[in-house]
Amino acid sequence: MNLPESYLNMLENLVVAGRFPNRSEAIRVSIRDLIKLEYLIDERIDREKKSPITESEVLNEVEENVFT
Repeated sequence: MNLPESYLNMLENLVVAGRFPNRSEAIRVSIRDLIKLEYLIDERIDREKKSPITESEVLNEVEENVFT
């Protein structure tokens, strides 16, 4: 996988800050969270077609499910 130097620097900063044990783990977690976020957004859009909700309700739900 090729990543821009700026991405690698940010990943390294996260490792140095102790957020992740290494860059590979940071990448795994990032991919997992992206997939989870995309799935939740798609799922919410499908539900909204049946029962409309506000944008803030969608954002709150995504934050609760992805960042906890």
